[in-house]
Amino acid sequence: MFLHYLQHCQPDSPYFDLPSEDHAAADYPAVREPLPDGWTRELNPHWSFHVPHGCRLPLQGWKIHVSTVPDRAEPVLAIVRAFCEARRIPFKFIRNPHVLTNRNSKYGDRSSSGKFITVYPLDEQQFTTILTELGELLDGEPGPYILSDLRWRNGPLYVRYGGFVLRCITDARGRQIPCIEDQDGRLVPDKRGPGFHPPAWVTLPECLDEAVAARSAGTTRALPFKVRKALHFSNGGGVYEATELATGRTVLVKEARPLAGLDGQGTDAVTRLEQERWALQTLAGIPAVPELIDYRKGREHYYLTRELVDGVALNRGGGMANPWVEGTLDDRSGHRYTAWALDVLAQTEQTMDAMHDRGVVFGDLHPGNVLVRPDGTVAFIDLETATPIAAAAPQVIGVPGFRAPNHYRGAALDRYALGCLRLALFAPMTALLDHSPQKLDQLLALITARFPVPDDFEQQVRRDLGAGPDAGPATDRIRPTTSPSEPTAADWPALRDAIAGGILASATPDRTDRLFPGDIEQFTTPGGGVAFAHGAAGVLWALAETGVDVPDAHIRWLEDAVHAMAEPRLGFYDGLTGIAFALHRLGRTDRAREILDRVVGSGPDGLDHSLFAGRAGIGLALLHFAECTGEKELLVHARALGDRLTSATGAAKPGLLHGRSGAALFLLRLAEATGDQSLLPAAAEALRQDFADLGLPAAGPDERPEARWRIPYLRAGSAGPALVAAQLLPHLAEPDPHLSRALERSHSALTREFHPRVGLFTGRAGAVVALRQLHRGTADDTEAMHRHLAAFDWHAIRTGQHTAFLGEHSLRRSTDLGTGAAGVLLALDAVLGTGAASLPFLAGRG
Repeated sequence: MFLHYLQHCQPDSPYFDLPSEDHAAADYPAVREPLPDGWTRELNPHWSFHVPHGCRLPLQGWKIHVSTVPDRAEPVLAIVRAFCEARRIPFKFIRNPHVLTNRNSKYGDRSSSGKFITVYPLDEQQFTTILTELGELLDGEPGPYILSDLRWRNGPLYVRYGGFVLRCITDARGRQIPCIEDQDGRLVPDKRGPGFHPPAWVTLPECLDEAVAARSAGTTRALPFKVRKALHFSNGGGVYEATELATGRTVLVKEARPLAGLDGQGTDAVTRLEQERWALQTLAGIPAVPELIDYRKGREHYYLTRELVDGVALNRGGGMANPWVEGTLDDRSGHRYTAWALDVLAQTEQTMDAMHDRGVVFGDLHPGNVLVRPDGTVAFIDLETATPIAAAAPQVIGVPGFRAPNHYRGAALDRYALGCLRLALFAPMTALLDHSPQKLDQLLALITARFPVPDDFEQQVRRDLGAGPDAGPATDRIRPTTSPSEPTAADWPALRDAIAGGILASATPDRTDRLFPGDIEQFTTPGGGVAFAHGAAGVLWALAETGVDVPDAHIRWLEDAVHAMAEPRLGFYDGLTGIAFALHRLGRTDRAREILDRVVGSGPDGLDHSLFAGRAGIGLALLHFAECTGEKELLVHARALGDRLTSATGAAKPGLLHGRSGAALFLLRLAEATGDQSLLPAAAEALRQDFADLGLPAAGPDERPEARWRIPYLRAGSAGPALVAAQLLPHLAEPDPHLSRALERSHSALTREFHPRVGLFTGRAGAVVALRQLHRGTADDTEAMHRHLAAFDWHAIRTGQHTAFLGEHSLRRSTDLGTGAAGVLLALDAVLGTGAASLPFLAGRG
């Protein structure tokens, strides 16, 4: 998912957004040129569809894809367009170079990379004719191999069997899955992953016999290794663990696809693999650099074989977990970890200096590219961006939080990354540095206050980053970090105005896709910019809940947006139910009731049991409306949903929003509303299953450091189940040791200080909401709350009079409920305001 976030990071926006290029100016001329008589054109952000009048596309069949490279796109398009128009064959093409380059980039979708034009044959005979005739016209044209398809001869034509018309089913997480019909007429997923795998019930046309034979003849059997397992895939190729046939030793193999995996300079994966080959040869003999074993072409891809390093990457702990991150920091663990981290840093710097002495710049130093072997020595991997130091080259690929400023060149790139690495081993939040220069002072203050780092540690970091060894601390902070002081109830009105003011100032009422900037879910899920989790509904609800005046124009925007939604989802956090809930809170009761009627009329079929998108969320909303309006019919509908949940099985992931805990909450609230205590055992069992999936089984201790109950979050972690368990336990006829024990362990996780994110669903804000409701009045809970309140400043960005907060991965600001400022506003109000703020349905009755 991290790669998807990068695709929505536009350099000209502080928020996640769609690519900002002007389509009208960037489109290929064929998008605007007049059509022949009898043709129509339809456009979406990526494609231009061209269909002759009267053409009825089959629902599915064999389709033909045309691959290309950016500098040959227009000539290839001219040939295909003329061919299809002369024969009245429908086709579509990528509408501009920006989209084509993104699809072929290193972080593009591997299954769609290379696809520039799609041609839709109306039958098998036409399919054969197109391949033969168009194949001759395009023979020899370059283009990346389309992994999901079968190649036709030596040109850029590829084929696969799939859907011509979009037909979808909804999976357990509410995602729309493209489908085709099987031999029995049932909709099944239209698999588009890498690899040519036509459905078992489909007979290959005879014209493909030659292509299938060529594919079989071109296998990688002649290569000097046998792949054992895949370790990683990108659009540029794969990384594999393999056995070297000549020696039997285990090796690592890197694969590169020609003309694919383009970086910011347009360099393809093969060129980068050749750069790595050069670097490994140049650096041979340096202990931290793996041995180069072999480099060759096999079939159409290139393969580099090198020593397989037995080690753990620093972004996975490097073999020693950071006790502050794990919530186990004390004097002993702090000293032990600091000694280890400083040794790793010293080795890393020595290796970097040795590379520079040989004239090589790493160019992509970050924790994922440094391994620690069992004997404690380090190794550098992934040298595909290495360049000659004399070239003073800019950085073309870099991980956020370790990528140097744009004006850095050559060896300065590695030195900057080393400075970030010094910070990240102690406080893994270096992505904050991209948003404010004051974040460096915050991170240094946090580290020096918690770890016994040497006196010159700060000077080393500033030197590496280029801030200068004598640079003093910045003064324009939101709050001092050397002696953290949390906001108090007296500060709350001003702080609330600063956060709410920032949210309202970010509004874009002229846009139709979203009103407030938020998570990328606004663009990747239908109606995401309107819905409760990441859209306008949740933001406006949170503003109203915390006492902020909501502009009437924004409420009208929400009403208009829901009216314009085509085939909206029904769930609470992702669809109509949550929008109705928000509009009811905003005073639009009639409109809310109309929307709720649409949900009830649609029925529960096809929905999962979750709070986020399924029956639990809808049922809880029905109970809310029944209580507010007194309509018994709504209670009847809620009871019907509850009957279906008592036998709920399976969950996408444990936790409140997608797991069984949401169903348990609904059953508890239904029992409270109806007095039916027979619902409670099913609620308790649902919670037990969620806790077990989180690593807290019914019997025996669980001390696994990776157990998910240690993640105290609401979306998928222990915070949500703990909140429900605390409210359910007093209702049970007998004590439940499993739930009591799980609640106790989960409560302890809420008190840890370190959280890399701030959001309500997957960060500090959610932990604060949970701790506020579970607070036992102990000194430990109170001290933990003080730490949480002070730490909100880590993620805060001051913009004039406003305070903004960073969203997922600290890549961009967000204002939405689930990941951004609206959720922070709710959490802070729960502690500093009235104390009544909480997520919907979580506040206990009485």
